[in-house]
Amino acid sequence: MRIIIDTDKEVIIVPNTFYQQIDKKNEVLRKAGIKDKTIDYTDFVKDSFEAAYTKPFIRKEDLKRI
Repeated sequence: MRIIIDTDKEVIIVPNTFYQQIDKKNEVLRKAGIKDKTIDYTDFVKDSFEAAYTKPFIRKEDLKRI
């Protein structure tokens, strides 16, 4: 899932299906019997960005090489 930070407008842009995708992940957790764990929309983005900060920045054109 690609999430964009727009530094000009200072907003985080999520895909149109973002909430549906998180809801599906939460449904999988629920069906697996994990009742005390759900994925929060905001925490998911924060955790993803924290993980991304541990890696070097890349240019969009470099994605083809990864």
